[in-house]
Amino acid sequence: MAEPILDYESFFEGAKNALLELDTLSTEEQRLGIESERISKAIASEKKATNDRIADTTTKRLKEITSTYDSEIKKVEEQKKAVEIKKEKAKSKKIGERIADETRDLREHIKSIKSEIKQEMKTVGIPEFCNTGWYLTFYFPHKFSDYIKLLITVVVLFLGLPVLIYRLIPEHKPIYLPFIYFVIVLLIGGLYIIVGNLTKARYRDSLMKIRAMRDNIDHDMKRITLITKDINNDSADDRYDLSSFDAEIEAANEKLSSINEKRNAAISDFENNTKKIITDEITESSRERLDNLNSELEMTKKSLSSIADRRSQINLTISDKYESYLGRDFLNTERIEALQKLISDGEAGNISDAIDLYERRKNG
Repeated sequence: MAEPILDYESFFEGAKNALLELDTLSTEEQRLGIESERISKAIASEKKATNDRIADTTTKRLKEITSTYDSEIKKVEEQKKAVEIKKEKAKSKKIGERIADETRDLREHIKSIKSEIKQEMKTVGIPEFCNTGWYLTFYFPHKFSDYIKLLITVVVLFLGLPVLIYRLIPEHKPIYLPFIYFVIVLLIGGLYIIVGNLTKARYRDSLMKIRAMRDNIDHDMKRITLITKDINNDSADDRYDLSSFDAEIEAANEKLSSINEKRNAAISDFENNTKKIITDEITESSRERLDNLNSELEMTKKSLSSIADRRSQINLTISDKYESYLGRDFLNTERIEALQKLISDGEAGNISDAIDLYERRKNG
């Protein structure tokens, strides 16, 4: 409850001192708040640096441990791969020898037939081109594949070629197309008849004989292909005597298994024991600084709390003891001194009169 003011001089001095103390306390509270924030950041930074150091150190140590094992594993895997390559080469060679052995009679038969064909052509005087697949297809077709080839050839020569020539002629007109067909049929048909008369009609019996011999060659080649396919599909390695390679590969696999077991054991020991020791060592090395920072932070917070409580008390005291008389607008040192001077000079008898007089003079 507000009480009458008996001593204006003491009232004004008390108000100024309270405002001064409030300003000092507010400044100190702000400073301590900033200092508390700085220390908190320093603690967080120190913790992060410690954790980063732990992570970097443990990662580096683990990498150093595993790299030795990984290097040995890589060497063994390279040795194993080299043996596997040698095994495959040896197997391929053995397979080639087996194919050559099992198809020797067929190849000799083919060689003999080719020799007979050559001798027949030489004896009769048949041109070399008559002993080709395309010639026999065009003049002595007898297989389904021969008729397919003939069909494709007819489509290309008597449909595709005329259209192509027609399109290549500048400013071509539809009337050109029948003439193009006529010329192509004349040239190709004429050439076909001429070659047929010079070869087929003259050497028909020998060419039929050659065709039959070529059929035997095709039959033998199919049998060779089937035998080769069966041998290549045979997954059994027993007949190729590759046991020495298998022994080396098995030894490499056992060595890899042993190294991997030791590697896993080393990693397990690191994770369960060494890592904790490293963590404790690094944590201990930074403990003193963290403890000092935490102590400093605790002291700062205590001081901040004490200052904040005192500032609150002063603020409430000013509100209760001085603001009710002076009003919020006059709660500053400069205006209080102006009111104090008006009363001490006798120009005003109380605070209300002094405030009115101050406002009138201020407003002119």
